Amino acid sequence: MKQRFSLIAKLLLISGLFIAVNANTFAADKTDNKTVFYRYTTNDGHKVVSQTIPPQYVRNGYEMLTLNGEILKVVAPAPAEADAERIAKERKAAKEQARTDLELRRTYSSVADIESAKARNLQELINTINILKANLVSVRSQLKIQEGHAAAIERNGKTVPDDILKNIATLRAEDKDLNVQIKQREEEHQTAAEKYDQDRERFIQITGLTK
Repeated sequence: MKQRFSLIAKLLLISGLFIAVNANTFAADKTDNKTVFYRYTTNDGHKVVSQTIPPQYVRNGYEMLTLNGEILKVVAPAPAEADAERIAKERKAAKEQARTDLELRRTYSSVADIESAKARNLQELINTINILKANLVSVRSQLKIQEGHAAAIERNGKTVPDDILKNIATLRAEDKDLNVQIKQREEEHQTAAEKYDQDRERFIQITGLTK
């Protein structure tokens, strides 16, 4: 009877242990299923699976996995600095081009509109240049007269009056300034002509219109 009781006790103990083990295993599985693992590549090319990822390997890209190996997320490697800079520039250029194209569509409805605007604005610049050139001719004429007066006075052995010297200095400064303005307007004319031609070509590209 004593031996039978001992056997029963042992069976109960074993059963209890078995139940406890199964319970613990189930709990572990449930917890592990929620655990996220990282699979990343070290700098020397080795694949590593871990519950954490060292910061220095994040740039190499990684995968987020479940305990069963199911891929939850893939993070691509970060581009190299040179590539990142190039990509940033390309994105910026694309955004600027998109803004330019939108403005082009808003400003013009046809190629004829662009050609009309080009002719009108270039003619305005030509008119301005012609006025500046006419002023330059006038200034040089006055300067020639003032310099002639000064030369005649000097030939007579006299001192040139201050007002004549002042006029000569002023006229020479105006001559120089007008030359600068004329050059600037001529450059503006060339730049504007090229810009209208570029706008025309781009407008045709994005709209398909040729008239």
